[in-house]
Amino acid sequence: MEALNAAEFLNRLAEYREAFWEKLNAERKSYGAEKPLSPAIVLRRLQFGVVMERKAAEVTVRWVGQIPDLDLQQPMSEYVANELKHTSILRQRIKELNGDPDALWNQPLPELKELWDFHASLTSLCELIASVQFGHEEFFPRTSRSFIERVAPIDPKTASIYRDTLLADEAGHEWIAPEILRRYATDAATQ
Repeated sequence: MEALNAAEFLNRLAEYREAFWEKLNAERKSYGAEKPLSPAIVLRRLQFGVVMERKAAEVTVRWVGQIPDLDLQQPMSEYVANELKHTSILRQRIKELNGDPDALWNQPLPELKELWDFHASLTSLCELIASVQFGHEEFFPRTSRSFIERVAPIDPKTASIYRDTLLADEAGHEWIAPEILRRYATDAATQ
């Protein structure tokens, strides 16, 4: 395979991501992800968030030191810190709702365990960035906007946490993954 230029490579990754999003969105609707929320479903969503935020930090942190350019290493380290901050905020909210913040952490869903074991097995910075930050981090704002709209009438505090903290921080991360891939995924083997 011949290396693509950076724009073509990022466009191809985005096409794969969007096709996956369409499939994922159809599956979410098929199992009722858009049905009205209950306090138990909100609690489960928060527990899911704890796993996703904490694992994103854990699998990414080992690669921060491998980023050659300080102008990318520093914001990626802030990304890791933000993910851990989000974990703490979500855990606190779960406690306020009298739930177990570590329920899904201690007894992970098989599909989550499989996903994060895969991420932990990646052997290069670009693989990790393409999969975690460029891949599924992009889905968080999409699913969160829907969740915020639906949870606001029954749990305004949780809606505020997602809107005013989690989504606000995520907006600052969006440029990092494409820039890392643009700089370092330059040969066919890396791509």
